[in-house]
Amino acid sequence: MTAWGLPSQQLQEAMTEAFAEFEKTDWLMSNHRPESELNRFNRASADEDFPLSPDLFEVLRTASSISRQTKGAFDVTVQPLTQLWGFIWKEHRFPRTDELASVLPRVGYTHLVLDEERRVARKRRPDLAFDLGGIAKGWAVDRALDRLRAKGVRHAMVKAGGDLRVMGEAPGGGHWIVQLEDPEKGGRRVEVRLRDAALSTSGDYENFFVHEGRRYSHILDPRTGIPVRGVASCTVVAPTCVESDAWATACFVYGVRESLKDFGGRFSIRFMLASEKVEPGSGPGRVMETPGFPYR
Repeated sequence: MTAWGLPSQQLQEAMTEAFAEFEKTDWLMSNHRPESELNRFNRASADEDFPLSPDLFEVLRTASSISRQTKGAFDVTVQPLTQLWGFIWKEHRFPRTDELASVLPRVGYTHLVLDEERRVARKRRPDLAFDLGGIAKGWAVDRALDRLRAKGVRHAMVKAGGDLRVMGEAPGGGHWIVQLEDPEKGGRRVEVRLRDAALSTSGDYENFFVHEGRRYSHILDPRTGIPVRGVASCTVVAPTCVESDAWATACFVYGVRESLKDFGGRFSIRFMLASEKVEPGSGPGRVMETPGFPYR
């Protein structure tokens, strides 16, 4: 987190409060905390009205909207699949065909019912389970930036892994300069200029394993249960980080040409296509992006 433009003590107090938003989001939405609100909902029975906090309800509502727009390419009910492949705890395994067939019916955003008037959620299947790894960090970044703004901060960047959002100007003035990671780990980073925007990158190069000479990443297609192939990274620039975070994953799965055609008018999108080689470092892949992607 970087912030400037106010006295040091005021900035420190604002940043301390902003960091608390990450802890709050983790307690609400973590798959790794047994008593998080998300995991308590995961354990709820079918057709039980489960009251949700405003934050978790809004994240699930946003996720459901993106699921509908991408015909299920983005789906936070994917948790049974990520667990089957061992990506949650990085205990990677290649599942058998019969295992996939038994798990796939448990995945599907249409099994989630949200009642906005009463702010309750209901599962149509008792074994429905949620993984918010593709959207919760973006939500936390937005909430942290909101907290900074409420404390009078006008110039800041909040970053959580591949997800970030900036407001105002960078120290010294002008745009914030962000470097996009090179999926091939060859040092060929790309600089992007941002102001009052969010940026997220989903990639296949951090959490993956190799099986019989082929690389399988943690980004799964919820409709098939298989990791997406052919894309090394997808970067999305959007007004908010919850949008850039979720849509980077959504477009990664939805497809390169389809995403550029259907969503390129709403967001700036950049794809790096995957090399045919198993390991990173095999040379640059081909780039496809929306016109005017914000280079420096």
